[in-house]
Amino acid sequence: MTVRASASVLALLLTLTGCGVVRDLAPGDAATPSGPSAPDELRQAAQALDRGPYSFQFRTPTTIGAGAVDGRDGWLRIRVVGGEIAKARVTFEVLHRDGQHLVRSNPLTEDRWTRLDMTKVNPARRATLERFGDPAHAEDLLAGVGTAERNGERGYRGTLDLTRATEPAASRLIDDAHLRSLTPEQTRAVPFEATVDSQRRLLGLRFTLPAAGGRPEQPSEISYSGHGFKPDLSAPFDGKIGPAPAEVYEFVNS
Repeated sequence: MTVRASASVLALLLTLTGCGVVRDLAPGDAATPSGPSAPDELRQAAQALDRGPYSFQFRTPTTIGAGAVDGRDGWLRIRVVGGEIAKARVTFEVLHRDGQHLVRSNPLTEDRWTRLDMTKVNPARRATLERFGDPAHAEDLLAGVGTAERNGERGYRGTLDLTRATEPAASRLIDDAHLRSLTPEQTRAVPFEATVDSQRRLLGLRFTLPAAGGRPEQPSEISYSGHGFKPDLSAPFDGKIGPAPAEVYEFVNS
């Protein structure tokens, strides 16, 4: 990843609504494209997210989130509602600058930049911060496509084999305790739907972890948009940058 030493975070105005976040999942006109297989197309679509900056929205049974990311410039912004740590709205920004990870949050750091000690971040969450990528880790999840078929011109459906996925618990869409409660058969056959845009980039992904261990089924979804927008990378670093408070690590590791 190439990082701009003087880059800063884009301040976005994000509005979370009660509607679903995955769009255009209904079947389109029938098509029989040739070329790569459906699983390969899905993996390529997830890899295409890293071509430039993009926005995202996601939803799980307990959390709604939205934000933007650019792995090339080394910044991530995320706003979360719900979950254990985010009972109120939390805005969280992280930036790689001069070899350090800087964090700013409202209300966790009172909107001041602080320095993050990566040794205090658990390995699964550290991957998201170091890679500055998709909070769902769609590319890693789609590495475990078990079955897939095209569903219209830009849609897909099938099953995920999460035993073949790369660190599925690192995804913000997956509850690790729920994942561990699944039987091996359930873990290898998680139903999913996905769509791609006109440039074959991943547009939406949704899947449902089945009920297990006394837990109800867990539907989760994410959508992507705003590819290639031009962020304002001015420098908002005023005053001394101190260490991140404990609340930041509680949020990052949640």
